[in-house]
Amino acid sequence: MAVLSLPLNFGNSFWSQGYRRGLEVLFEKLDQGVHENDEIVAFIRHRAHTEGELANSFISPPLTGKPGTGFGADDGASLLLAFRGLQSETAAQGQVHKNIANELESLVADPFDHWAQGYKDRLREQRTTVIDNWLRSYEQAQADVAKLKQEYLSKNRRADEAEDDAKFAPNSGASDTYTKSPRIRPADAKRTPPQRTASVSERIAQRLKEIQKKSVEAIAAATADDPNTSPDEAEEKLTPKLDKGKGRAVDGAASPEEVTSPLVLTPTAERLTSPTAPTGPPPVVLAGLSLPQATVSQLLTRAAAELNLRSVRFPLLGEYNDAFTGEEFVAWLNRNVEGFEGSLDRAEEAARDLTEREGLLRRLGELGNQFEDSEDAWYQFRPKAFDLEGKSGEQPVRNETLFKRTGNFVNLVSKALNANNSGEPVHVRTRHEAEEADKAYRVAVRRLDRQRLGFEELIEETLRVLQRWEAERLAAVKTVLLQYQGTLANIPKSLEPSMERSSTLIAAFQPESDLTALIERYRTGPFRPSPQIYESVAHDESDVVFGIDLRKWAEDGLSATTDEKKDAIPSVLTALLSGVEEAYSRAPNDVEKRKAWIYDVPLSATHHLREILNAVEPGQPFGSELFTRFDAPVIASAVKLWFLELNPPVGLYEGWDDFRRLYPSVGAKKEDTPITEEQRLQNLGTALQRLPRIHLFVLDALIKHLRALMESTEVEETDEVYTTKLALSLGRTILQPKVETELSIQDRHPTLLFIDLIKNYDAILPPTIARKKRESERKIPIRKRTAPIDMRLSRNRISVDSDALALLAAQKVAQNPSLVKQRGVASPPPPPPPPAVSKLAPPP
Repeated sequence: MAVLSLPLNFGNSFWSQGYRRGLEVLFEKLDQGVHENDEIVAFIRHRAHTEGELANSFISPPLTGKPGTGFGADDGASLLLAFRGLQSETAAQGQVHKNIANELESLVADPFDHWAQGYKDRLREQRTTVIDNWLRSYEQAQADVAKLKQEYLSKNRRADEAEDDAKFAPNSGASDTYTKSPRIRPADAKRTPPQRTASVSERIAQRLKEIQKKSVEAIAAATADDPNTSPDEAEEKLTPKLDKGKGRAVDGAASPEEVTSPLVLTPTAERLTSPTAPTGPPPVVLAGLSLPQATVSQLLTRAAAELNLRSVRFPLLGEYNDAFTGEEFVAWLNRNVEGFEGSLDRAEEAARDLTEREGLLRRLGELGNQFEDSEDAWYQFRPKAFDLEGKSGEQPVRNETLFKRTGNFVNLVSKALNANNSGEPVHVRTRHEAEEADKAYRVAVRRLDRQRLGFEELIEETLRVLQRWEAERLAAVKTVLLQYQGTLANIPKSLEPSMERSSTLIAAFQPESDLTALIERYRTGPFRPSPQIYESVAHDESDVVFGIDLRKWAEDGLSATTDEKKDAIPSVLTALLSGVEEAYSRAPNDVEKRKAWIYDVPLSATHHLREILNAVEPGQPFGSELFTRFDAPVIASAVKLWFLELNPPVGLYEGWDDFRRLYPSVGAKKEDTPITEEQRLQNLGTALQRLPRIHLFVLDALIKHLRALMESTEVEETDEVYTTKLALSLGRTILQPKVETELSIQDRHPTLLFIDLIKNYDAILPPTIARKKRESERKIPIRKRTAPIDMRLSRNRISVDSDALALLAAQKVAQNPSLVKQRGVASPPPPPPPPAVSKLAPPP
């Protein structure tokens, strides 16, 4: 049997879970191509340099590259064989003329070297953009969403605990508008209802408020006696004077409250504003060199005037003005600061001190504020770098302002106590915080999912660009080798045998085969989206229609009584298949109708339709007007994306190995007793019967639609060929491995399974679904969820007019029903229900 495979390209071969591994493998191989270009240039230049030398300089040419890079990292491509053969032929060539060397330099090496440098810069810039910017931003967003989810779960748990504490905490007689705990009326009228005592924190808060009130009254009284007295002086009057050396208060008339007040523990405005000896600002030490702050400000002002400040743009971040590199700043410090004595290490250390310790430089485009002596590290001067002494912002400080800023211990504590002065209980406030965290988590998940869609589109476009670049590089290598061979064809007749062998080696090099070999050897897997789904602890309903779990979706339909509801499939799939059928009418011919399921549609168009369907409110129908703007290939691609994002897939992750056992791999040893076609189809039905019923219904809807399409269209292409194309395009949508490996990439059983489902539909799916229905319709005992009833005696039931002995007997019978059979008496009546809330309320 012929091997079935899709045409290989970067777009269907370098995807991976998390996206990083596939991209890193691809860029690593493309970097190998850069080294190959360098080796080719080095080889041609070496030949040109040695053309004028003696023949012995050609016999043993030096190594052209480092081991393990470029051609040294490859293991059998046609380009490698051609290159090694050319080196051998070069060793056999002797005397070479000077004009040959000039032609190799000017016509072959220089143009290709110039092109190779441009290719290297483009590839490095593309790698920085994709991996260092886009992928890092997406991974950071994933980490932020994980933090928001953890914060949401933590706050939700704290809110639940606070509500439980508020519900079961003892209550006072005052009304409570937040909790629903019943007011318990005492059984004895003479007893007073239980009173809630103040907690330790409430008593401390009340005590501090009293101290604050007394302090304010004392300051106000001192100010009232002398209108010209400032608040600072009034506070100083309240502070007892101390005898130097003994630390005892001289004024013995101070009250105990004033002596123990926290006011004496806090520096007053009088102490803060007292005249002291002026001290200058501390110097700044840069790489062991102590400089005044004014000198540092002047130095940085001069640097800002002399450096080449320019604008720099970072993807996803924007454009920054007045930027410079770390390498330029270190070089400027080394030239203009004589104290460094021309040492680049001291200049780099000083730049690091200014950035990381003093915070005068800001790092651009990276997390953190680390300094690097590199041309890729960009920085800006902060505003405070030019005014370290703060002269431009100095203003006289008034006593009142200083008194307010200084404050005392009571003011600080009162601010902390008044932070939650709204009167909201803790459980209400924590519930509000949990709801806000839930909203932030939901919004972050949707934003992350949209970012993922955009990132996948960018990756798809990047893979196309990189494949085109690699194809152009290999074509350029082919051209430069032909130019090399054409130049050497001008050598005398004595070198014609060597040149013929070189032509054979170059002709054996096929760029297309090398590109295919690169993809086959290093590919990481086909396109496999990983949707971001919002998970809520409050409800199980999903607010999107892509990336769902069919088993959870079908849980509500299991309790349905009608067969119509039991056989239902997600409405979004029904709408998509109906939209494809309507789009068939707009196709020009039957060939285009069939090709709708074969075309490779760009992800941007598919994601646009996906977002439109996800925006429909849950429970609302999907109108046909949603699909009128899209062609049949786009809607069919959305169906494929819907199947790809199912978690788990239609065939389940466990079914990957089950179905692989039914289809032998290529080259496997045949069994001694081959099974018949009927037995093979029966085994296939048995494997399908292990799938959940909803998975079988979804798979049946897709296969039935495709068979109807094939029966209603007539084309020159045979149905067998078209079925094979459908299987190659849709096989991986219904059957995927849990983790993609090198072996799973080569497996062909998803394609073979899809071919069997199309060709033998009547013998496989309808009988399997019928057996699954009979299996699921067997009656299974269901445990009813009855509400628990508290049968214990309580004061409420005893206080109501009822017989206590009868209640006790009823409680014993409820706990042990066998007592009724042993005694042979009728069971006592159940205890009366608890009295209404209105009866339990205390009398006015």
